[in-house]
Amino acid sequence: MARAKNNKKTQGDPLFIIKLQKGLAERKRLPLAHVLSVLDELRQLVSEIGRDLQRRRGTPNATGDFGLEIEAGESGIAFRSGSVETNVALTERPGTGVKAIEAILATITLLNSEDFAEESADKQIDRRIVRRLSRIARVQKRDRTEMKLGILKPGQTEAMTATFGSNGIAAVRSLQAPTFRVDGTTIYGKLFELVDKTKSENVEERGFWGELFADDGEKWRVHFKSEQIDKVTPLFAKQVVASGSAVYFRIAHPKLLCNHIEADPDRDYETEFDELFGSQKDVYKTDLETLLKRIHGD
Repeated sequence: MARAKNNKKTQGDPLFIIKLQKGLAERKRLPLAHVLSVLDELRQLVSEIGRDLQRRRGTPNATGDFGLEIEAGESGIAFRSGSVETNVALTERPGTGVKAIEAILATITLLNSEDFAEESADKQIDRRIVRRLSRIARVQKRDRTEMKLGILKPGQTEAMTATFGSNGIAAVRSLQAPTFRVDGTTIYGKLFELVDKTKSENVEERGFWGELFADDGEKWRVHFKSEQIDKVTPLFAKQVVASGSAVYFRIAHPKLLCNHIEADPDRDYETEFDELFGSQKDVYKTDLETLLKRIHGD
């Protein structure tokens, strides 16, 4: 991470400095939807990382809310020229908020380095940061911009900064590229968070998505076709069995391209065990209750 001088020494709240530079930003203007999209991704990222830090510190009811507020300059203007730049003040729980932003800057610096090693990425890189940066990279690609972030603490004149440019974007794309695919995969678990992504530019990703927490603890992203919505919606937050093509990645959660999903029926394990015991009485010579007592004791 680098340090850059700020034109004003901050005495109050820490400042999260966000700057979009080069490309279309050199016109001193950018599409409003693009700027708002980047700001919202950064807001969610700071909240997500901060909430995790709060949990680790034992904070009750961790919210990841750091009271982020856009700070206007002396003239009342929130964005400055020389590309598009703004300061965001951390008005609540600044200590944890600063730590969250520093973690983001450290990851960006690592990703943007020319000697970044993908082999160690799973140990060094937080997949949540990569996911958010990937979405921001799509905006940067359209506008041909690069993003420079910084954190300026009260009493300091130099901000700690990191730049997410072409090297970082390439690293993120590489980390999110699939490593291998397995057809005919079946997963058992609970379905959560249905998200509409019908307007995605990627043809394969048109439709909508869900998250599936598998019985083995793995978290899956599940892609459904648009015509599956009537079948999938009633299964939300229920135990399901889903099948399709599994796609694995170096750092991102695996993805299932779902071609079939249905409710996972309740199972009567005692009855099923008794049926097995009944077919092999001469071999097992016991029942489930006796077996459990042997394992766990009285």
